[in-house]
Amino acid sequence: MSSVDEAWHQAAAKWTEVTGQIGEADWEKPTTCPDWTVRDLVDHAMGSQVNGGGVIGASISPESDWTAIQAGMSAAFQDPSNLEGMAEQWGMPKQAVAGLVTGDLLVHSWDLARSIGADESLPEEAVVATLTGIQRMPAEFLRSPNMFGSAIDVGDDATNQEKLLGFLGRQV
Repeated sequence: MSSVDEAWHQAAAKWTEVTGQIGEADWEKPTTCPDWTVRDLVDHAMGSQVNGGGVIGASISPESDWTAIQAGMSAAFQDPSNLEGMAEQWGMPKQAVAGLVTGDLLVHSWDLARSIGADESLPEEAVVATLTGIQRMPAEFLRSPNMFGSAIDVGDDATNQEKLLGFLGRQV
């Protein structure tokens, strides 16, 4: 099992935990993402999994629910060749795409947890893997429109989770 595979499964477990706590009254609550409700955030995260998953060979469609997305992503990660080569449409290696969809799911788990008052702690191994990978990405890509905000200084004594969230522009 690759490290991105392990990190994705940890992020998926956290996503499952947090989304399982969404109550009917939560769907229209604002989130840490400007102009997004809980519903918008969940829709975005699922769309990212479908789009990125398709790049790495996951058999999922836009109509897939979370259970189908998990199954498709898990199956795609079972074949290491799915992470080889370039994702031409994304302009980056498929391994990087897998890292991005993992990080997206992980960070949006935190966004969602904060928005609905759930446990905000993220799995440490997935945090470290995501932080390491995301710091290698070109700044012009990370800080482009519809990506991440400017990094926020969290201090030298910050936890890995605080460093990841700060790097991606989240107030912790």
